[in-house]
Amino acid sequence: MKRKIDLTTGNILLKLLIVAMPTLLTSLVQMTYNLTDMFWVGRVDSIGLSPTEAIAAVGTVGYYPWFGFGLILLAKIGTSVNISQMAGKNDLEGVRKAGNTGFIIILFFALIYMSFGLFFNDFYVGIFNLENANVITYAKDYMQIIAMFGFSLFIVNLFNGVYDGLGKTINTLLVTGSGLIVNIILDPFLILGDFTLLGLSFTGMSMGVKGAAIATVISQTFILLIYVVIYMSPYRPFSLRPLKYFSKAMFKRIIRIGTPVGVQSMLFTSISIVIGVMVASYGEEIMATQRLGSQIEAVAWMIASGFQVALASFVGQNFGAMQYERIKEGFKVAMKLLVPYGIIINIGMFVFAEEVFSVFIDEPGTLKIGVLYLEILSISQLFMIVELGVAGAFNGLGKTMIPSGVGIVGNFLRIPGAALLSIPLGYAGIWWAVSGSSILKGTILVIWFIFLLRKLGKPDGILFENSN
Repeated sequence: MKRKIDLTTGNILLKLLIVAMPTLLTSLVQMTYNLTDMFWVGRVDSIGLSPTEAIAAVGTVGYYPWFGFGLILLAKIGTSVNISQMAGKNDLEGVRKAGNTGFIIILFFALIYMSFGLFFNDFYVGIFNLENANVITYAKDYMQIIAMFGFSLFIVNLFNGVYDGLGKTINTLLVTGSGLIVNIILDPFLILGDFTLLGLSFTGMSMGVKGAAIATVISQTFILLIYVVIYMSPYRPFSLRPLKYFSKAMFKRIIRIGTPVGVQSMLFTSISIVIGVMVASYGEEIMATQRLGSQIEAVAWMIASGFQVALASFVGQNFGAMQYERIKEGFKVAMKLLVPYGIIINIGMFVFAEEVFSVFIDEPGTLKIGVLYLEILSISQLFMIVELGVAGAFNGLGKTMIPSGVGIVGNFLRIPGAALLSIPLGYAGIWWAVSGSSILKGTILVIWFIFLLRKLGKPDGILFENSN
């Protein structure tokens, strides 16, 4: 196959970086967009709105796309892993079957996502028991807009997964990065309308929270249009003919591999909603602080997310090629990079918590709460980073059930942990429960994968089974 990055030969570190760096940069652009979004939403006081109410509304609806990502991951991971394994054995027909079957699955899930967001947004927002009428109105408006164009979000992520499986994450960076840049540019024009930046005055449409949602869907649709052009060109990864290349066997493989990851993501979101309701009970200020803090925290897993994709693709291709020793060596190389990085993030987030948070919020009371959030979450960053990397290695083997199972149990423990710790510590106890669960999950997954590697490639252990 010429339309892949061959990860079964050559220097392991170099190949991992070739795949990981574009994903890292994509995450950087995504993080920049998220923070830019919060930056401009946090300045809606210039158009007569409350920044705390606006951020709380966006934070409330933020769980909905997270839940949607559970459905996306079910199709995306199953498709990506199968494509990487088929590419590893140079099976172009298998790649076509995986890509087209995954496309049909993602369209079905997109329909579910859009329907719920459009017709059941009252029910969703009501879960949080919000008392502020403005927050409720902003949240409903935001949710309806992003749901209306949900098909763009779903299809784009599936096509990203195709490139991830082929190891061509540079393509994902170039395509999605362009759309995210469009979003960053549109935000101030659609949120504030009239604004000043670097001494220059600009005029747009003052729509507040609605503007943030509209900027998001425009950028996602822009990315989808780029992919439409790609799949109409000779440079497409495969021919998009869903009816011709649909495969029942591949459908089962995609669902089997993707379901644990998708279920874990949806349960994680459900648990996060429960945690969000707990946080919301302390007021909009705490809710808004957590929303902003979680976006800042995202920088911690930026590199880890890159290596998660890289390890999934690397392990998948080498597993398909039955190069088991290369998988073991690749895992060691990745850990030598992720562990020192995690330690640096741990220390940096704790030491510079106030300096980082003050970039977005300057109100003393809110700033103090934000600093506390970052200090507590900093303790677990190493373990969270390692968990993401190891999960990618599991996914490449098609063993998605293991990291998903550990993730589900670990995340579920956050609820009783938060309930118990919030009694003596208040809202800080909720954040300690979240941090503690990350430590538990990361520790268990590393030990489990090391044990699994000892059986890899042995007659009574884990071997590649061809079926498409």
